[in-house]
Amino acid sequence: MIKQRGNLIYLKDSDINDAESFIRKALDHEQILKWAYILHDKDCYNEHDLESRRYGAQYCWADGFEGMEKYSSMDEYIKEQMNMPPHIGDKKDDMWVVFCITDKECKKDTVAGWFNKLGCEIQRSLDETTIPDQIKNLTQEDNGSRLMEKHLYTDDEVKANFDFRAYINDPPKVNKRFKKLKDIFIPGYLSE
Repeated sequence: MIKQRGNLIYLKDSDINDAESFIRKALDHEQILKWAYILHDKDCYNEHDLESRRYGAQYCWADGFEGMEKYSSMDEYIKEQMNMPPHIGDKKDDMWVVFCITDKECKKDTVAGWFNKLGCEIQRSLDETTIPDQIKNLTQEDNGSRLMEKHLYTDDEVKANFDFRAYINDPPKVNKRFKKLKDIFIPGYLSE
């Protein structure tokens, strides 16, 4: 069996003219074994997004970014930041989420180049058993999206050349002995 790598790419709709044609052309490479993509166009800002803004403002204040001297306190600065748009319920910018499975030999930078991205902007699965988790990002049924209460997209909205739902429902089996060895010898922070 061919060893596969999952690749997850996020593209802002506003950055690309005729985004769907661009995506189709980028996916037209023989090293891409399977692909799927979706337009996330129903997401709105929620409490989780604003809480992230609050933490970002605290970080800026703590680091003393330029312009902080005009505020008498951190609370004043954070209050101003939290009153700025976007607000809860405002629509987020449209985002394309592209997933593709490439053979093991296909480099991350090669995939990135097809989408006019840098290698560091591509989320790559180093293990075939994590591919189903990447696929869940298409419909936002992954754990992170669920915790952040993002909009749940339907399978009908995903365009794919394979049965992506089968990958999610019947993930590759993990060799338990290998997994145990991998967990011991390969720290979780290492990536390709």
